[in-house]
Amino acid sequence: MFHGKSWQAPEFGTPTEVLRLTEATWEAPSEGRLLVKVDYCAVGYPDIYIVGGHFPGVTQPPASPGQEVSGEVVAVAPGSPFAVGDRVMGMTPFFESCGGYGTYAYVWEAQCRPIPSTLTGAEAAGFLIGFKTAHFGLVGRLGLTAGEVLVVLGGAGGSGSTAIQLGKALGATVIAVAGGHDKVEFCRSLGADHVIDRTAADVAEEVRALTDGRGADVVYDPVGGDLGTQMLGAMAYGGRFGVIGYASGSFPQIDGMGALLGNYSVVGVFGGTIPPEQDAATLDQICELAERGAIKTPIGTVFSFDDVPDAIQQVMEGRAIGKAVVRVAG
Repeated sequence: MFHGKSWQAPEFGTPTEVLRLTEATWEAPSEGRLLVKVDYCAVGYPDIYIVGGHFPGVTQPPASPGQEVSGEVVAVAPGSPFAVGDRVMGMTPFFESCGGYGTYAYVWEAQCRPIPSTLTGAEAAGFLIGFKTAHFGLVGRLGLTAGEVLVVLGGAGGSGSTAIQLGKALGATVIAVAGGHDKVEFCRSLGADHVIDRTAADVAEEVRALTDGRGADVVYDPVGGDLGTQMLGAMAYGGRFGVIGYASGSFPQIDGMGALLGNYSVVGVFGGTIPPEQDAATLDQICELAERGAIKTPIGTVFSFDDVPDAIQQVMEGRAIGKAVVRVAG
């Protein structure tokens, strides 16, 4: 048995109001899981919905956020392909109140990989979900090809910033959309070919201008709301609009007539329901890209373990730039 501390929400609510640091114990892992001593845990927008009671599958408190971690394996189940001492990054069974903001965390063997040599522990913690979703979305669902125009909404966020990098690695022309000078410059630093400040310009109009009136071949939208709805008016003929999330609080309003006349597609992208074989192949492919140095987690702020509620709150309020992570180990 392992002893330590873990952030838990005994009731649903906002992170700063309901999260509590509690004493916790971890038994030996069951089949299909590893127990990891956590070095870093990534902060993600889903943490807000987990703590608030709005995430699919998380229906009753206590809630335990923290979807992905990096660290050292300390216990394995019989027959595991991993060994004690392995340095890994993996996804947690957070929907069972077993999240990653703790001294230890369980991770799924099938959604765990050795840390690529090019990544730090902080980068490894925030790597898998963002890049898996981006790869599944851009390659598997949206069919992005070299030479196409990719527009990434929320480009400075943890999800959008991975899509910028992967889009460039796939040979696309990337137009990033972000709000404010600092976020615009961050997107430039990731290699975006063009960046639109949504607070200072009409995004759809700017996209049309940058593409000589043609519009976007692919849109990667983790934001939704008015911005996503606006971008539906700047789709190229035969384009693909990817619904990734709704960081704005709502999904875009789909214009059926516009899709019909423009012959563009609206495609849902949810990495949590990828079939197991495809999921494993996707994880292997993004790890290979990382090992080659083609992609790397765009780390923003590294928070202390004591600041978990504030870290999630900053993401909720749209103040975070890049991928936020929490350093758990002292």
